[in-house]
Amino acid sequence: RRVEGWIVKSSRAQAGVGVIKRTLQRSRYRQAWIAANYLVRRGVAVPRPIAFVERRTMGVIWSNTYVCEFLQGCSDVEKCVAHLVHGGYNSKLIEDFLEHLAMAVNKLCESGAYHQDLSGKNIYTRDGRTFYFIDLDGVVIGKPYTEAQRLKNHIQLYDSFCDLLNDRFLVPFIQRMCPPEIDLRVWMPTVRKGQAERRRRIERIWEKQGVSRTRTE
Repeated sequence: RRVEGWIVKSSRAQAGVGVIKRTLQRSRYRQAWIAANYLVRRGVAVPRPIAFVERRTMGVIWSNTYVCEFLQGCSDVEKCVAHLVHGGYNSKLIEDFLEHLAMAVNKLCESGAYHQDLSGKNIYTRDGRTFYFIDLDGVVIGKPYTEAQRLKNHIQLYDSFCDLLNDRFLVPFIQRMCPPEIDLRVWMPTVRKGQAERRRRIERIWEKQGVSRTRTE
């Protein structure tokens, strides 16, 4: 929930197994706080971490509360690109937006962190120049950024924009996030195939949940 200029995320364990799990796997519940501080120290933009509180009794953890900055005036990048496309903005503005986004993603990856869900809904901006990464529970730190992880991130990002933009925009965008040794003639078909598989998985989930297949803006 939002409290003035903060976002407060609280979770409480169910009695029994839930409490044991939260206590034994405490690092999992601390991950957003740990990742946020790690990324801030390395100059990667994230909602500024304010506090992390654990409620404990005799070493047993009952609840967690994470407090971070509210990103006033920001929207996720999927909405921003939709606004640029539907607002009739010229191609140069869209290209510049994607170029700065690619630079932000590269900085995240070069920091030694891997975001397991780097979809557009987890990246926010207010000006198209500075980009903030959210949902930091899914960030893994201190491990090499592998080719498989890079591919997963590129599939997530491609899936975020391919309904709005064609490959004229998306191929240069993906290329900016690839090291020189990657051959785009091989890489892009793999990304497209992965995106199609990802979309099918999501639509199956939507179908089970009774959600419309039409993606909302």
